Amino acid sequence: MPSFRTAIIDSPQDAERRLADWGLAAEQFLAVRDSARAAADNASPLMPLNAPGTLGYIHGVGALRGQLLDGEWVIDRTLGVEAVINHRLGLRIGYQNVDRACDVVFPPMPRSERGNGTARLCRLPLFEHFGVELESDADRLPSDELQDPLGDQVVTYFVMVGEDGSVELSRPIIANKKYDQFVERIFVDNPSDDWGEIMDPEMGPVEDFDVPVIFKDNA
Repeated sequence: MPSFRTAIIDSPQDAERRLADWGLAAEQFLAVRDSARAAADNASPLMPLNAPGTLGYIHGVGALRGQLLDGEWVIDRTLGVEAVINHRLGLRIGYQNVDRACDVVFPPMPRSERGNGTARLCRLPLFEHFGVELESDADRLPSDELQDPLGDQVVTYFVMVGEDGSVELSRPIIANKKYDQFVERIFVDNPSDDWGEIMDPEMGPVEDFDVPVIFKDNA
């Protein structure tokens, strides 16, 4: 696949203007992030290891729909990917847990890949037999063989929420069940940029710090 330059919108003002092109606002995606991260953080240690990601995904999708569904935006499940779609805008938005977002150097990647451990433990399709489907974040991406029937009319973006609370709205190109390249990345919020605002004043850098100098009495 030929490489190309990704359009990165990283300033808050430009991101707001880009989202406004679709009648959307950053606050909507911050609400999605907050709901997903709260659910993930609420996972019990007694739950399966993938519980934080699964809970984050479930509540992230629910919050995304709660924020956007209004008559023009409707539920979409094309190719089994839970999303919302606006046919007038030709825009679909899904949800994805990623390792981190809003990093210019390192693009986001799905947090987990399905391994073959379960297959080795259960040679028969035990979980599928009982109607339980085990999914990782990567498994929710469509395979390369499947084609979007609305691909000529609709572009697909994902709300990507990082483990640190960073969030972006971006349009990836998917190959081999991973994000191969990005057409556009809209940085909504990166908590690491706000270190100066969230730092405890008592723990922050000390200004006008005077070191007392005491001369030893040689007498």
